[in-house]
Amino acid sequence: MLRENRSSESLPVCAAKALLLFETAAACARDLAVKARYGPVSVIGGTSVKALSNLFFALVVAVGAASSAQGQTSINDFSKGLEGAPKKADPNACAPAPKDPSLWDKTLQGGFSYSEGNSNVSAINVNSKLGRDFEREAWRFELDYNYGAASDGPNTPKEVTKNNFRAYQDYEHTLDTVFFVGENLSFTWDQIANVKYRVILSPAVGAHVIKDSDQTLSIEVGPSYVWEKLGDDTEDYPGARVANRWTYTLSQTASLFQGAEYVISLEDASNYLVNAELGVESALTATLDLFFSVRDFYINQPAADRRPNDVQTLVGVKVNL
Repeated sequence: MLRENRSSESLPVCAAKALLLFETAAACARDLAVKARYGPVSVIGGTSVKALSNLFFALVVAVGAASSAQGQTSINDFSKGLEGAPKKADPNACAPAPKDPSLWDKTLQGGFSYSEGNSNVSAINVNSKLGRDFEREAWRFELDYNYGAASDGPNTPKEVTKNNFRAYQDYEHTLDTVFFVGENLSFTWDQIANVKYRVILSPAVGAHVIKDSDQTLSIEVGPSYVWEKLGDDTEDYPGARVANRWTYTLSQTASLFQGAEYVISLEDASNYLVNAELGVESALTATLDLFFSVRDFYINQPAADRRPNDVQTLVGVKVNL
Protein backbone atom coordinates (compact mmCIF):
# COMPACT_ATOMS: atom_id res chain seq x y z
CA MET A 1 0.00 0.00 0.00
CA LEU A 2 1.36 3.44 -0.86
CA ARG A 3 1.87 5.75 2.11
CA GLU A 4 2.38 9.49 2.52
CA ASN A 5 5.68 10.89 3.73
CA ARG A 6 5.90 11.42 7.49
CA SER A 7 7.46 14.27 9.42
CA SER A 8 10.16 13.75 12.04
CA GLU A 9 8.74 11.91 15.05
CA SER A 10 9.58 10.76 18.53
CA LEU A 11 11.35 7.45 17.96
CA PRO A 12 10.38 5.84 21.32
CA VAL A 13 6.66 6.45 20.68
CA CYS A 14 6.71 4.91 17.22
CA ALA A 15 9.22 2.20 18.07
CA ALA A 16 7.28 0.93 21.09
CA LYS A 17 4.10 0.62 19.06
CA ALA A 18 5.81 -0.93 16.04
CA LEU A 19 7.80 -3.41 18.11
CA LEU A 20 4.66 -4.57 19.90
CA LEU A 21 3.09 -5.24 16.52
CA PHE A 22 6.23 -6.98 15.25
CA GLU A 23 6.54 -9.26 18.29
CA THR A 24 2.87 -10.29 18.11
CA ALA A 25 2.99 -10.92 14.35
CA ALA A 26 6.25 -12.84 14.59
CA ALA A 27 4.90 -15.08 17.36
CA CYS A 28 1.81 -15.89 15.31
CA ALA A 29 3.92 -16.51 12.20
CA ARG A 30 6.13 -18.93 14.13
CA ASP A 31 3.03 -20.79 15.31
CA LEU A 32 1.81 -21.14 11.73
CA ALA A 33 5.26 -22.21 10.57
CA VAL A 34 5.42 -25.05 13.11
CA LYS A 35 2.00 -26.27 12.04
CA ALA A 36 3.01 -26.36 8.36
CA ARG A 37 6.66 -27.43 8.96
CA TYR A 38 8.07 -24.45 7.12
CA GLY A 39 10.16 -21.43 8.04
CA PRO A 40 9.17 -18.79 10.61
CA VAL A 41 8.16 -16.24 7.96
CA SER A 42 7.09 -18.52 5.16
CA VAL A 43 4.19 -20.95 5.05
CA ILE A 44 3.26 -22.76 1.85
CA GLY A 45 0.10 -24.83 1.92
CA GLY A 46 -1.40 -26.74 4.83
CA THR A 47 -2.45 -23.65 6.83
CA SER A 48 -5.84 -24.00 8.48
CA VAL A 49 -8.53 -21.31 8.32
CA LYS A 50 -8.71 -21.35 12.12
CA ALA A 51 -4.98 -20.65 12.40
CA LEU A 52 -5.22 -17.71 10.01
CA SER A 53 -8.26 -16.36 11.89
CA ASN A 54 -6.36 -16.52 15.17
CA LEU A 55 -3.40 -14.80 13.51
CA PHE A 56 -5.38 -11.82 12.26
CA PHE A 57 -7.29 -11.50 15.53
CA ALA A 58 -4.02 -11.23 17.43
CA LEU A 59 -2.66 -8.87 14.79
CA VAL A 60 -5.57 -6.41 15.02
CA VAL A 61 -5.50 -6.51 18.83
CA ALA A 62 -1.77 -5.73 18.82
CA VAL A 63 -2.15 -2.79 16.45
CA GLY A 64 -5.13 -1.43 18.36
CA ALA A 65 -3.25 -1.60 21.63
CA ALA A 66 -0.17 -0.01 20.15
CA SER A 67 -2.21 2.76 18.51
CA SER A 68 -4.06 3.61 21.72
CA ALA A 69 -0.72 3.79 23.55
CA GLN A 70 0.20 6.68 21.31
CA GLY A 71 -2.06 8.99 23.32
CA GLN A 72 -0.66 7.71 26.63
CA THR A 73 2.87 7.75 28.06
CA SER A 74 5.82 6.71 25.92
CA ILE A 75 8.91 4.71 26.91
CA ASN A 76 10.61 7.88 28.11
CA ASP A 77 7.54 9.06 30.03
CA PHE A 78 8.78 7.36 33.18
CA SER A 79 11.36 10.11 33.57
CA LYS A 80 9.93 12.92 35.68
CA GLY A 81 9.66 16.52 34.62
CA LEU A 82 10.58 19.55 36.74
CA GLU A 83 7.17 19.41 38.43
CA GLY A 84 7.48 15.67 39.13
CA ALA A 85 4.76 14.70 36.63
CA PRO A 86 5.40 12.22 33.80
CA LYS A 87 5.84 13.76 30.39
CA LYS A 88 3.08 12.92 27.95
CA ALA A 89 3.80 11.67 24.45
CA ASP A 90 2.94 13.95 21.57
CA PRO A 91 -0.07 12.34 19.79
CA ASN A 92 1.03 14.00 16.53
CA ALA A 93 4.64 12.78 16.77
CA CYS A 94 4.30 10.46 13.76
CA ALA A 95 1.69 12.44 11.80
CA PRO A 96 2.12 12.54 8.00
CA ALA A 97 3.76 15.64 6.63
CA PRO A 98 2.09 17.57 3.80
CA LYS A 99 2.90 15.92 0.50
CA ASP A 100 2.91 17.13 -3.08
CA PRO A 101 0.36 14.85 -4.82
CA SER A 102 2.14 15.20 -8.14
CA LEU A 103 5.18 13.32 -6.79
CA TRP A 104 5.57 9.58 -7.20
CA ASP A 105 5.43 7.36 -4.11
CA LYS A 106 8.37 4.94 -3.97
CA THR A 107 8.84 2.12 -1.46
CA LEU A 108 11.25 -0.77 -1.02
CA GLN A 109 10.51 -3.55 1.44
CA GLY A 110 12.18 -6.75 2.47
CA GLY A 111 11.99 -9.60 4.92
CA PHE A 112 14.53 -12.26 5.84
CA SER A 113 14.68 -15.22 8.21
CA TYR A 114 17.35 -17.79 8.98
CA SER A 115 17.46 -20.63 11.47
CA GLU A 116 20.00 -23.39 11.97
CA GLY A 117 20.03 -26.42 14.25
CA ASN A 118 17.75 -29.44 14.15
CA SER A 119 16.22 -27.82 11.09
CA ASN A 120 17.76 -25.36 8.66
CA VAL A 121 15.46 -22.72 7.18
CA SER A 122 16.09 -19.55 5.21
CA ALA A 123 13.66 -17.25 3.44
CA ILE A 124 13.78 -13.85 1.76
CA ASN A 125 11.24 -11.44 0.29
CA VAL A 126 12.02 -8.30 -1.74
CA ASN A 127 9.29 -5.97 -2.95
CA SER A 128 9.32 -2.60 -4.68
CA LYS A 129 6.38 -0.27 -5.43
CA LEU A 130 6.01 2.88 -7.48
CA GLY A 131 2.78 4.82 -7.78
CA ARG A 132 1.01 8.12 -8.10
CA ASP A 133 -2.60 9.26 -7.70
CA PHE A 134 -2.77 12.77 -9.14
CA GLU A 135 -5.72 14.67 -10.54
CA ARG A 136 -7.70 12.04 -12.50
CA GLU A 137 -4.93 9.55 -13.20
CA ALA A 138 -3.64 6.80 -10.89
CA TRP A 139 -0.68 4.54 -11.71
CA ARG A 140 0.67 1.61 -9.69
CA PHE A 141 3.69 -0.59 -10.42
CA GLU A 142 4.99 -3.45 -8.27
CA LEU A 143 7.78 -6.03 -8.39
CA ASP A 144 7.89 -8.93 -5.92
CA TYR A 145 10.39 -11.77 -5.40
CA ASN A 146 10.35 -14.63 -2.86
CA TYR A 147 12.90 -17.36 -2.16
CA GLY A 148 13.05 -19.98 0.56
CA ALA A 149 14.91 -23.21 1.35
CA ALA A 150 14.59 -25.71 4.21
CA SER A 151 15.84 -29.07 5.46
CA ASP A 152 14.37 -31.49 8.01
CA GLY A 153 17.64 -32.20 9.84
CA PRO A 154 21.13 -30.82 10.45
CA ASN A 155 22.71 -33.27 8.01
CA THR A 156 20.02 -33.02 5.34
CA PRO A 157 20.63 -30.82 2.28
CA LYS A 158 18.31 -27.87 1.88
CA GLU A 159 15.52 -28.06 -0.68
CA VAL A 160 14.00 -25.03 -2.33
CA THR A 161 10.54 -24.43 -0.83
CA LYS A 162 9.66 -21.30 -2.79
CA ASN A 163 11.10 -19.37 -5.70
CA ASN A 164 8.77 -17.00 -7.50
CA PHE A 165 8.59 -13.60 -9.15
CA ARG A 166 5.57 -11.40 -9.82
CA ALA A 167 5.15 -8.06 -11.57
CA TYR A 168 2.04 -5.87 -11.60
CA GLN A 169 0.92 -2.73 -13.40
CA ASP A 170 -2.38 -0.97 -12.75
CA TYR A 171 -3.95 2.19 -14.21
CA GLU A 172 -7.12 4.11 -13.32
CA HIS A 173 -8.73 7.09 -15.02
CA THR A 174 -11.38 8.76 -12.85
CA LEU A 175 -14.63 9.59 -14.62
CA ASP A 176 -16.36 11.32 -11.68
CA THR A 177 -16.34 11.14 -7.89
CA VAL A 178 -17.27 7.43 -7.93
CA PHE A 179 -16.61 5.63 -11.21
CA PHE A 180 -13.37 4.97 -13.09
CA VAL A 181 -12.02 3.00 -16.06
CA GLY A 182 -8.62 1.37 -16.26
CA GLU A 183 -6.54 -1.68 -17.02
CA ASN A 184 -4.44 -4.23 -15.13
CA LEU A 185 -1.46 -6.23 -16.36
CA SER A 186 0.30 -8.96 -14.35
CA PHE A 187 3.10 -11.47 -14.86
CA THR A 188 3.84 -14.55 -12.72
CA TRP A 189 6.68 -17.08 -12.62
CA ASP A 190 6.76 -19.76 -9.92
CA GLN A 191 9.30 -22.59 -9.87
CA ILE A 192 7.61 -24.62 -7.13
CA ALA A 193 4.11 -24.33 -8.61
CA ASN A 194 5.65 -25.09 -12.03
CA VAL A 195 4.20 -21.93 -13.53
CA LYS A 196 6.61 -21.18 -16.36
CA TYR A 197 4.72 -17.96 -17.04
CA ARG A 198 1.28 -16.45 -16.69
CA VAL A 199 0.32 -13.10 -18.22
CA ILE A 200 -3.11 -11.58 -17.55
CA LEU A 201 -4.34 -8.44 -19.32
CA SER A 202 -7.60 -6.96 -18.02
CA PRO A 203 -9.39 -3.74 -18.98
CA ALA A 204 -11.80 -2.73 -16.23
CA VAL A 205 -14.67 -0.52 -15.10
CA GLY A 206 -14.82 0.19 -11.39
CA ALA A 207 -16.24 2.27 -8.57
CA HIS A 208 -14.88 3.83 -5.40
CA VAL A 209 -17.47 2.50 -2.97
CA ILE A 210 -15.73 4.21 -0.03
CA LYS A 211 -13.21 7.02 -0.32
CA ASP A 212 -12.54 9.14 2.75
CA SER A 213 -9.64 10.03 5.04
CA ASP A 214 -9.90 6.83 7.11
CA GLN A 215 -10.99 4.16 4.65
CA THR A 216 -11.02 3.38 0.94
CA LEU A 217 -12.71 0.56 -0.95
CA SER A 218 -12.78 0.09 -4.71
CA ILE A 219 -14.29 -2.68 -6.82
CA GLU A 220 -13.63 -3.33 -10.52
CA VAL A 221 -14.84 -5.80 -13.13
CA GLY A 222 -14.02 -6.48 -16.75
CA PRO A 223 -12.92 -8.98 -19.40
CA SER A 224 -9.43 -10.45 -19.38
CA TYR A 225 -7.15 -12.53 -21.51
CA VAL A 226 -4.73 -15.10 -20.09
CA TRP A 227 -1.53 -16.53 -21.58
CA GLU A 228 0.11 -19.22 -19.47
CA LYS A 229 2.38 -22.25 -19.42
CA LEU A 230 1.93 -24.75 -16.59
CA GLY A 231 4.59 -27.43 -16.76
CA ASP A 232 4.65 -28.49 -20.41
CA ASP A 233 1.08 -27.33 -21.15
CA THR A 234 0.68 -24.02 -22.93
CA GLU A 235 -2.68 -22.33 -23.40
CA ASP A 236 -4.39 -18.99 -23.75
CA TYR A 237 -8.04 -18.15 -23.20
CA PRO A 238 -10.49 -15.26 -22.65
CA GLY A 239 -11.72 -14.73 -19.13
CA ALA A 240 -13.51 -12.40 -16.75
CA ARG A 241 -11.97 -10.63 -13.77
CA VAL A 242 -13.36 -9.19 -10.53
CA ALA A 243 -11.04 -7.37 -8.10
CA ASN A 244 -11.10 -5.13 -5.07
CA ARG A 245 -8.69 -2.99 -3.06
CA TRP A 246 -9.31 -1.87 0.55
CA THR A 247 -7.37 0.23 3.08
CA TYR A 248 -8.27 1.24 6.63
CA THR A 249 -6.40 3.74 8.80
CA LEU A 250 -6.12 2.53 12.39
CA SER A 251 -4.16 5.59 13.57
CA GLN A 252 -1.83 8.22 12.21
CA THR A 253 0.91 5.59 11.92
CA ALA A 254 -0.83 2.21 11.47
CA SER A 255 -3.12 0.89 8.75
CA LEU A 256 -4.66 -2.29 7.36
CA PHE A 257 -4.60 -3.14 3.66
CA GLN A 258 -6.27 -5.81 1.55
CA GLY A 259 -6.50 -6.73 -2.12
CA ALA A 260 -7.97 -9.62 -4.08
CA GLU A 261 -8.73 -10.69 -7.63
CA TYR A 262 -10.72 -13.54 -9.16
CA VAL A 263 -10.13 -14.56 -12.78
CA ILE A 264 -12.24 -17.26 -14.47
CA SER A 265 -11.98 -18.75 -17.94
CA LEU A 266 -14.94 -18.09 -20.26
CA GLU A 267 -14.23 -21.40 -22.00
CA ASP A 268 -14.07 -23.61 -18.90
CA ALA A 269 -15.81 -22.52 -15.70
CA SER A 270 -13.72 -24.96 -13.64
CA ASN A 271 -10.55 -23.12 -14.64
CA TYR A 272 -10.11 -20.12 -12.33
CA LEU A 273 -7.62 -18.54 -9.96
CA VAL A 274 -7.73 -16.32 -6.88
CA ASN A 275 -4.97 -14.02 -5.61
CA ALA A 276 -5.46 -12.28 -2.24
CA GLU A 277 -3.48 -10.42 0.40
CA LEU A 278 -4.33 -9.00 3.83
CA GLY A 279 -1.84 -7.17 6.03
CA VAL A 280 -0.94 -4.37 8.40
CA GLU A 281 1.89 -1.86 8.53
CA SER A 282 3.05 0.47 11.30
CA ALA A 283 5.52 3.35 11.31
CA LEU A 284 8.83 2.86 13.09
CA THR A 285 10.53 6.11 12.03
CA ALA A 286 9.90 8.84 9.46
CA THR A 287 11.03 6.53 6.66
CA LEU A 288 10.72 2.99 8.07
CA ASP A 289 7.63 0.82 8.53
CA LEU A 290 7.21 -2.64 9.97
CA PHE A 291 4.77 -4.76 7.96
CA PHE A 292 3.08 -8.11 8.27
CA SER A 293 0.90 -9.74 5.62
CA VAL A 294 -0.63 -13.05 4.56
CA ARG A 295 -0.93 -13.91 0.87
CA ASP A 296 -2.97 -16.66 -0.74
CA PHE A 297 -2.51 -17.83 -4.35
CA TYR A 298 -5.07 -20.40 -5.50
CA ILE A 299 -5.16 -22.11 -8.91
CA ASN A 300 -8.09 -24.47 -9.38
CA GLN A 301 -6.32 -26.35 -12.18
CA PRO A 302 -2.61 -26.35 -11.19
CA ALA A 303 0.26 -27.94 -13.06
CA ALA A 304 0.56 -31.73 -12.85
CA ASP A 305 1.59 -33.05 -9.42
CA ARG A 306 1.18 -29.62 -7.81
CA ARG A 307 -1.15 -28.42 -5.09
CA PRO A 308 -3.70 -25.75 -5.98
CA ASN A 309 -3.04 -23.47 -2.98
CA ASP A 310 0.06 -21.53 -1.84
CA VAL A 311 -0.06 -19.45 1.36
CA GLN A 312 2.75 -17.11 2.42
CA THR A 313 3.23 -15.10 5.61
CA LEU A 314 5.62 -12.16 5.44
CA VAL A 315 7.19 -10.00 8.17
CA GLY A 316 9.68 -7.31 7.33
CA VAL A 317 10.68 -3.67 7.01
CA LYS A 318 9.53 -1.16 4.40
CA VAL A 319 11.52 1.92 3.40
CA ASN A 320 9.63 4.98 2.12
CA LEU A 321 11.99 6.52 -0.42
